Amino acid sequence: MAVYEATYGGGQSAADGGLFARGMLALHDQHVAATTRFVAALAAGDAAEAHRIDIEELDPILDLMMERLNAAADERGVEVDSGFATLRSTSQAVLILAPAIFAIGFALMLVLWRILEGYHRATRKTYREIEQLSKLRSEFVSIVSHEFRTPLTGIQGFSEMLRDDDLTMPQMREYAEDINKDARRLARLITDMLDLDRMESGRMTLSSEPVDLNQIVTETAAQFRLSAADHPIELDLDAGLRQLVGDADRLTQVVTNLLSNAIKYSPSGGAVEVRTERSDGTVTLTVADHGMGIPTEQLEKIFDRYSRVETVETRNIQGTGLGLPIVRQIVQLCEGKVWATSEAGRGSVFHVQLPLADIAARPGAV
Repeated sequence: MAVYEATYGGGQSAADGGLFARGMLALHDQHVAATTRFVAALAAGDAAEAHRIDIEELDPILDLMMERLNAAADERGVEVDSGFATLRSTSQAVLILAPAIFAIGFALMLVLWRILEGYHRATRKTYREIEQLSKLRSEFVSIVSHEFRTPLTGIQGFSEMLRDDDLTMPQMREYAEDINKDARRLARLITDMLDLDRMESGRMTLSSEPVDLNQIVTETAAQFRLSAADHPIELDLDAGLRQLVGDADRLTQVVTNLLSNAIKYSPSGGAVEVRTERSDGTVTLTVADHGMGIPTEQLEKIFDRYSRVETVETRNIQGTGLGLPIVRQIVQLCEGKVWATSEAGRGSVFHVQLPLADIAARPGAV
């Protein structure tokens, strides 16, 4: 308060200093918002929009901030000159007021320095995030291109054989099955990308109906047992677990993605253990494997879009890195939480905690 009074002294109050500070903070907030849109435009590959934001929004805000800072500095310069003129009238006034004026000027310089330093830190952080996002997006595009190319190559090859070769009916059915398998894989990739986009943009809503989580786990595990003989799936399900209120299709997607992830990252085989357990109004689903594990520093990143664990062992493992981000989005829509514990080389454990709502209390319950 004293700084504002001395700084804007005379006919202005501390409220004027507060108004100046609020004005600067408002401009700073506008700059942060514009920077966010700038980053989003770059992430979306819209260079024209990014350039427009930079020229029409970011630069004018910075110019206005500097203009106000210069005006404040000029105003202070005038006031300081006036103060010194008054101080020159008597040596006693100079001796008394000079230290105070010096302290005030230094305080103002310190405040301005902190504002500018904060801006520079925010700018550096923004450019680091832009660079990281650009790198992740490029890697994602490369991965997705490879994942799309693989089934498309199979579809093209087998369809050309059906068209050009003189095949028997069993051979035709075999090739048709291969085409169908690749087409389903391609459809899953597209669905995953669209689902994640809808979830992150808030355009997806989940149904609310009684759901038997144990049944979902049992049925999903049975499907994987048919195609993953090297990975016996062991179930330890809470027999007293009552039904949840949720979306059966999306919870099936959660269990499917976690089991697929456990099997995919255990290339040498080994059991996958699935467990459900009640505790204090929640149910926790855990999926544990004995595969290659996840480095500790990457445990939080694995749920981010575009993120994949990149090691020598994972280079030959297919995947877009969308499975776990989809799991996180669905669990958050269910008002739950998901996390992982792991140690490189010793397997991973994924935990999904969901609320146990009271079905009888919900509208329409029998």
